[in-house]
Amino acid sequence: MRCRFCDTDIAAKAIICYRCGRATADPRVAPPSVRHGPSGAAALAATLVLGAVAAYLPVVFDGTELWVGWAGLAAAAGAAASAWWRRRG
Repeated sequence: MRCRFCDTDIAAKAIICYRCGRATADPRVAPPSVRHGPSGAAALAATLVLGAVAAYLPVVFDGTELWVGWAGLAAAAGAAASAWWRRRG
């Protein structure tokens, strides 16, 4: 049998070509679809929730606690944006 990609002579029962490494036959099962991460609506909802919490923080806290709260929100927003960016494709 000959490889259909590199035209090398290979064994009749070969699964892959030893020279080019490509499969000798088409897959029988289609590969699973790729999920592209959180949707734009989920990102918008997370942004709105974080914005609402940031706007409410000065009502509840002041001084150092306010800055710590804002730093925590910034970290959460950064982590969410990073996760969205990595998973989007």
